[in-house]
Amino acid sequence: MSQPVTRYARAGDVSIAYQVTGEGPVDLVWAYGLASNVELFWEEPSLAAFFRRLAEFSRLVIFDRRGCGLSDRGGVLTTPTLEERADDILAVLDAVGAERASILGVSEGAGLAAVFASTHPERTTSIILYGTVCRLPDIEHPLGWHDEQRAMEFLAGMGAGWGTDEAAEAGVPLWAASMTGDADFTRWLGRYMRQSVSRNEIVPLLMTNFAYALPDVFPAVRVPALVLNRRDDPLAPVAYARRIASLIPDGHLVELDGVDHLPFVGDAEAVAAEIEEFLVGSRAHTARQRRLLTLVFTDIAQSTTRVVERGDDVWRELLAVHDQDVRRHLARFGGQEVKHLGDGFLAAFDGPARAIRCALGISDAAERRGLPLRVGVHTGECEIVDGDVRGIAVHVGARLADLAEPGEILASSTVRDLVAGSGVRFGEGRDVELAGIAGNRTVLPVVRQGVRPDVARRLASEQANVFRRDGEYWTVGYRGLVVTLRDSKGLHDLAHLLTEPRREIHVLDLIAEGTGARSVSASAAAQAGLAIQGRGEPVIDQTALAQYKRRIAELETQIDQAHERGDGEAAAVAQEELDALITQLTAAYGLGGRSRRTPDHVERARKAVSRRLRDAITRIAHAHPRLGRHLDASIHTGAFCSYQPERDTVWAIETHTG
Repeated sequence: MSQPVTRYARAGDVSIAYQVTGEGPVDLVWAYGLASNVELFWEEPSLAAFFRRLAEFSRLVIFDRRGCGLSDRGGVLTTPTLEERADDILAVLDAVGAERASILGVSEGAGLAAVFASTHPERTTSIILYGTVCRLPDIEHPLGWHDEQRAMEFLAGMGAGWGTDEAAEAGVPLWAASMTGDADFTRWLGRYMRQSVSRNEIVPLLMTNFAYALPDVFPAVRVPALVLNRRDDPLAPVAYARRIASLIPDGHLVELDGVDHLPFVGDAEAVAAEIEEFLVGSRAHTARQRRLLTLVFTDIAQSTTRVVERGDDVWRELLAVHDQDVRRHLARFGGQEVKHLGDGFLAAFDGPARAIRCALGISDAAERRGLPLRVGVHTGECEIVDGDVRGIAVHVGARLADLAEPGEILASSTVRDLVAGSGVRFGEGRDVELAGIAGNRTVLPVVRQGVRPDVARRLASEQANVFRRDGEYWTVGYRGLVVTLRDSKGLHDLAHLLTEPRREIHVLDLIAEGTGARSVSASAAAQAGLAIQGRGEPVIDQTALAQYKRRIAELETQIDQAHERGDGEAAAVAQEELDALITQLTAAYGLGGRSRRTPDHVERARKAVSRRLRDAITRIAHAHPRLGRHLDASIHTGAFCSYQPERDTVWAIETHTG
């Protein structure tokens, strides 16, 4: 279900933004409390999923009250009264052609739902009050809001921080405690604050909500009412819900487990199911469950071109054989075929390691038939309905398959984190934006190169710390996770430092490694005050030296520019040439017993080695975040470089295999 079209209803002199979705048997109006933005709602996956769930049994209407989101501000008046907000609902009902509707009031919107039902019973079928925030002076509030001074202090703090990242982070434990630490949700909440109500308007709006005393309104509600509240909601104490339900003549209270104030996080299905049963008399007959699944999407790369090359008849036969290969591998690895997608598949597994091994087998079989596959693998919570899978995890997996190169299996960082100890190996990760999905995601290719899978599994099971070169790849294992990285000089530098922990190694030794030349020792250089002066003449003349310096400066500029535009390949090519030039200069200046006369060369070597190490650690961090953090804290750079772990760490280093 895509985001609905935003339309406008006229309420007096203002236009009210609204959307309609779903074709269920009842009309349901979402009356959200504090602030809203009907288009930004859909950017948070949990809220979009909640709307889709409600739309399964209703025609759902969402709107921005006047002065909020996409609706008009209404002249100088920034804080509408409850009467005016009720007029907004009337205008929207008229615009969508609804004679009567049920009103779902959430948080501060629950008071609005009660007022609307009591003043417009002819337009109200029923009301649902969720997490009601209002003033009940004789009941203590857990945050002290029953005390006017403490309530005003809270309001002042909200106004001072509204819209900032700090306020969003502080607000998550209050509004959505189960999402604490979720960076994507926190960023969305900050945007939601900024794009719903301005900082000047938020405090007056909050003050009116705190001022609403509705004990006399609830008894006037003459339509059926469902009162929902989570038992450990920090903003809407369950004692409020009990009192409100007792005041409404036809009120029914349901207390739910949970700590979240917002209904669409935590166990949102429990909320939706109660609403569904209240409105339509029964819960969904469709079998519905949520499970953590690993999804595998496959797609034949450049299939249209291959059809033209081989002809329709041959292509059909080839596809039939490929489908048999896929289903044979699914049966072998315990995968479930969810659906056949053109010339690809969507399959579900209960474990990510089995999913990846199955994907490797399918990909190998397809390549042998001349059919390079693009494969995406992601693990996430899915909703299972009649054998199909739904949820944001499905969209992530599909986008990964779209991003994969022909012959590539692209996995999410979630998969990487869950297969530690399995021997599955990953290449270098990269951060990408997935179409239609908020925030950056780290994705990593599954690799076949490097150490054999059985060796990788042994290293993982033994929790071995390994830095091993296998041909053009390095197998790196740390604390049970094994990854594979393409060779680079920075990885050689790291291997050298890890081989001799806590020893200071001069940058010229790292530059010259493999040439057989050695620099002065760290202690001798320290005694000399790191003065790079000495006897003898340089072995290259001044003209050649000037050309070296000019080219080195050009390469350093090229490397910086390539990093700025994200062109890692161009940076690597330039870095390779720079390393070669610096190696030549270090051989000419001060190695093998000759004196170093030119301090510039040590400084250039220092910069080159520092850059090599930084780039290598960054690459490692993408594939193995825990090791990346360890190396970032333990590798020291300068004229002398060293590996200084906080605790002694034993490494098995092999640098000349393959």
